[in-house]
Amino acid sequence: MMKKNFDCIVIGYGPIGALLSIFLSKLGLSVAVIDKNLDVYPLPRAIHFDEEVMRIFQMVNLSKQISNISRIGTKGMHFVDEEDNILMERKGSNSIGEFGWQKSWYFHQPQLERLLRSNAEKEKNFVSFLGYETHKINQDSDLVTVTSYSKSLKKELVLKSKYLVGCDGANSNTSDFIGQGVKDYGLKEKFLVLDLIVDNRYQNIKNLPDYTVQHCDKVRPVTRCYINKKRRRWEVKILPSDNEDEFLKSRTIWEFLSKWIDKKSAKIERSQLYTFRSILKKKWFKNRVILAGDSAHLSPPFLGQGMCAGIRDVAALAWRLKGYASNKLSADDLVNYQAERFPHVSAFIKLATEVGKIMSNPGLLKKSEKSQSMRLFDFPKPRLKTGFFYTCSLSGTLFPQFIDGSKKSDDSLGYKFILLVLENNMCSELNMDPKKITKKVAKGSLRNWIIKSKIEAVIIRPDKYIFGSASSKKEVKSLVNYFSHMYRA
Repeated sequence: MMKKNFDCIVIGYGPIGALLSIFLSKLGLSVAVIDKNLDVYPLPRAIHFDEEVMRIFQMVNLSKQISNISRIGTKGMHFVDEEDNILMERKGSNSIGEFGWQKSWYFHQPQLERLLRSNAEKEKNFVSFLGYETHKINQDSDLVTVTSYSKSLKKELVLKSKYLVGCDGANSNTSDFIGQGVKDYGLKEKFLVLDLIVDNRYQNIKNLPDYTVQHCDKVRPVTRCYINKKRRRWEVKILPSDNEDEFLKSRTIWEFLSKWIDKKSAKIERSQLYTFRSILKKKWFKNRVILAGDSAHLSPPFLGQGMCAGIRDVAALAWRLKGYASNKLSADDLVNYQAERFPHVSAFIKLATEVGKIMSNPGLLKKSEKSQSMRLFDFPKPRLKTGFFYTCSLSGTLFPQFIDGSKKSDDSLGYKFILLVLENNMCSELNMDPKKITKKVAKGSLRNWIIKSKIEAVIIRPDKYIFGSASSKKEVKSLVNYFSHMYRA
């Protein structure tokens, strides 16, 4: 008999839903995913992720597999004016960053999704229902009931779970159920997105740059992305005066692309109109129903951070759902999930929106007093200020990752709460529950970091944000007691 009750139902089997399913299954929760499509969407969408996202993949032992299908962005992103003068630059590098990976990665989304789904399907606590479109969500004090329908099978599916997470994208049914409006950062522009498969035997393809170029132009801004040796992307702003039907014709597209390439050297894989938005849903939860990814927020693509935000949602949400399911966390911690993630996502959306404005008006950057500092910029690293933390100078900051020899420090920490101490006897008087938190004596680079930080111990959350630190044995006791109060037995 098919199981109908689960710890968590995930609606949407894209990269966010698939990754969340992997996290939850590995934490021992039973998970069902529902998606209206029978297979992976075959065309590329997201093409970039950063070092923090690769670190999140590492938390579920996927980083090696994903690095094998991705390219390191060694030369960054160049913003140029009409005369190809560099206005500003997003740094690229092959060197390892503070989170244990290279800063920038490019990939082909269908390939990534197949990899994630393959790994999800291996989990014993996981089941997928494909070809079912959800049309009804109900919840009471104990359970969420999800009703879906398969047109091909002419069959209704009714599942129940403790929690429901909507990872069903920009047109989310789950978000409609929650309601409550959006915060709009003011960017709404239509672009034609062109994905091309290129033939590197031709000189005009060889002449293309091996990095992303953002052409900032008052008339028609254009983005050119180098994904890998076989794939390129153009994003072309559509003007109010354009005839959209005419612009979408193959002849018009090739006329536009002729500045760089021709039909002999490339094939158009996808040509699609998108309206780029910069919005945050005001409410990400309603009792037992929660949002993650594009269901909760939409970012313009100018920084390649849309999917990244959703994957950060996964890392922040999975351990919370495990805590709820085992009665170690309260409903307030669901509020904390949004309280933490909202300003973090907002910082990236605001920057992407500003970049979008510069794309259409490069004079904004030239006139800015900050133009020199903006010539070379990096992604923001906002500190989480409100949420599941102990108040101290390090709480809410990302714990670094170290490489000693061939080993990365996160591999020894795992996706769980860690109390990292200098001395083994530091917590001998404390009654610590090993099911809630794992004590680990710091060695090598971890020990050096603690000493350099002038602390005695630190509690690291599963998502590698610092819960809190202590600089004396007395403070260690207070820190552990505070954690035990928040993550109760």
